[in-house]
Amino acid sequence: MNVEEYLYIDYENVQDVKVDVIKKTTKVKIILGNDQTKIPVDLVTKTQPFGEMVEWVQVAGKGRNALDFFIVYFIGRDATLDKGKSFIIYSKDTGFDPLISHLKKSGIKAKRIVSFQEVGSAKNPPVEEVSLSKVLENLRKIGTRSSPKKRKTLTTHIAAQLKDKKPKEIENIIEHLFIKGIVYEENGLLKYKLEKGQ
Repeated sequence: MNVEEYLYIDYENVQDVKVDVIKKTTKVKIILGNDQTKIPVDLVTKTQPFGEMVEWVQVAGKGRNALDFFIVYFIGRDATLDKGKSFIIYSKDTGFDPLISHLKKSGIKAKRIVSFQEVGSAKNPPVEEVSLSKVLENLRKIGTRSSPKKRKTLTTHIAAQLKDKKPKEIENIIEHLFIKGIVYEENGLLKYKLEKGQ
């Protein structure tokens, strides 16, 4: 199979791997941490038809950024061997951005995505503007210092405001916030850009 692009998934940071939108010409490396021993059987089963195009890599090492160094190693190695391809890191951690910037300046096509809604043929589910406005208004009101620092806490926080919404709708709103750069992750904690007009 001819590889057109490489996709590195920081599985400690993001677990929502949507296999149905991955192209057959994408070489996928799902990087697992030392303690990640329980992987959903459903996900493994869905990746099997891709054969060697999907590789599960469990790396040794512990610590907040342990996986990041391995991803940097893999992308550096693959970019050296296959420079003309595209390289994508799937992680909500902004710590990869200086690397992405450096690769681009070196003429290598690279980007970081924060949602599988940005991959291949994925279609972004619509976000209800009224709900989004309510969430943004609340986050601006409590301010960046008091806003939730973990994704689980943010999910609970938004669900408390939008009691009529299903978990999938709440998740879609959070993904939208990440894609728009309103919420981002840095060193394992959520941060916010809550300027008006976003």
